[in-house]
Amino acid sequence: MCSAVTRAAERAPAETATPKRPFEYVVWFAGFVVLFAWTYFFGLHLGWSSADYLRGLLQGSDMAHGNILLNHWYSGDDSYWAIDSVLFAFGVLAVGTKVILAHVVAAFVWTSLIVIACAVATTGLRRWSSVASIVTIVVILGLPCVLLARFLSASDVHVATTLVALLAFLGLREGRLGWGWFAAVVLLAAGLLSDPLIIAYALAPAFVVGVLDSVRSRKWQNGLSTASAPVASLALAVLTRKVAEQFGTYRISFGTQLVSPSGRLHNVHILFPSVLSLLGFGSTFSANRIPWELGVFRSFGVLALGAGFIVGLACLLLGVLSGQPRTNVQGMTTRSRSSYRLNDLLVLGVLGSAVPFVALSYDATDLRYLTTGIVFSSILGAMLIGHLVKLVKDLRFRYVGRAVAIIVLSANAACAGIYLSRPAPVSPFPRLSAFLVSHNLVRGLGDYWTSAPVTLYSNEKVTVRQVLPTFGGGIAPYLNGAKDTWYVGRFQFLVYDVRQFEGQLIRYAPRFPFAAVAHSYREGTFRIIVWRQPQNMAALSKN
Repeated sequence: MCSAVTRAAERAPAETATPKRPFEYVVWFAGFVVLFAWTYFFGLHLGWSSADYLRGLLQGSDMAHGNILLNHWYSGDDSYWAIDSVLFAFGVLAVGTKVILAHVVAAFVWTSLIVIACAVATTGLRRWSSVASIVTIVVILGLPCVLLARFLSASDVHVATTLVALLAFLGLREGRLGWGWFAAVVLLAAGLLSDPLIIAYALAPAFVVGVLDSVRSRKWQNGLSTASAPVASLALAVLTRKVAEQFGTYRISFGTQLVSPSGRLHNVHILFPSVLSLLGFGSTFSANRIPWELGVFRSFGVLALGAGFIVGLACLLLGVLSGQPRTNVQGMTTRSRSSYRLNDLLVLGVLGSAVPFVALSYDATDLRYLTTGIVFSSILGAMLIGHLVKLVKDLRFRYVGRAVAIIVLSANAACAGIYLSRPAPVSPFPRLSAFLVSHNLVRGLGDYWTSAPVTLYSNEKVTVRQVLPTFGGGIAPYLNGAKDTWYVGRFQFLVYDVRQFEGQLIRYAPRFPFAAVAHSYREGTFRIIVWRQPQNMAALSKN
């Protein structure tokens, strides 16, 4: 019987997607608009004016003004050149360099991530089973706890890279050469040129899935298209980088540092608690200040992610070990091959996403490395729930399931509503920018966390460039997400934030304040040192 099923599956024609009716496109578009309005409003209540989140806007602005290859820029391994910065460039071309673009682009990426996650999760599903999968995605990714929302609502923190990986997975779902394969190669290459972490949770999983397809079918040709996509994307990325270097492009000023072996062991121990924190439990349960009667409904996300990953992993292993086409695994006789292939890509992507957290995580801010794994796991959970609903034929169970879905959705929406009812955080940078403009201080230097926000919040009426102390006691350009041509000419003042470590480094540098001072001001937690004469970088670094 099994051999007959296998032969029938091998003879089966390639799957074709069911054409969507115009009404379905209207529904998806309306859903996107509603989700965008929601994520935009949600993001206004989160701290998104960090320099880490704004540097992409400065890069995008430079690209929009003609420096497409980012010549003279310096960056770390994660330049975000071909993804986030491109989105910012289009935004700048449309409305100009405005700080609100940082939030608009982040909301667009977050919304797109939810919509594409729904598209992946509903592969092969129709009607109520599709609705069940979509509700699961919306609960976990559209109504997240505050900690996870902070990462989903920010740019230049791997969220857009996760979106690109999902789009590439959709291109590879058929397991054959074609336009989908070509699109996946281009997307993966763009990801490589922007964020090398995509190797762990997209390129490596795609290669392994291709190998497993060959092992499962006992024919090496069957997995060739999937396994070749990451190889081709790697070649395309290397070629693009080499060509760009001939014309002048950004330089990588430093590489990512691995944590110590003891640190990696520690990260393995805190991996599961960290995931729980991102889902609203553990240390973040009481910090969210949500009534426990409502907060307990966030356990739906934990259960969905856990069950989705475990069942998805079992499905992958059973398919490899049995060599069957998996038409009857889990009793899901109508599940498509595309759905199974996406399952395998997502499972391996989840495992791959844990690697950067274990190898690179130094503090709580590095929880962002786990965001991709949570997105992929939420899709696996949504796929599982959708296919289980598809198996339920008894109307009574269906009515109970719909009631549970409404309760869970309402409770998680109430949790988000309670958070949004609180006052939105107020950024200190508009006031600082206004102070500098009023004192005719338009060109200065500052610590990393102050420089980009002041520049953008002032609509570039004030330009502040980031610096760090030198070994000789002076200050020099900090070329991380910065452009070396910024430091030509003279500077009037120095501004730093006493709350930030980088600000303290400047304040306690041996040669501080680096030149004769005319005025010294305080503006909140910021200190402004105005030099008697404008200074150039050569003089400041030699002091």
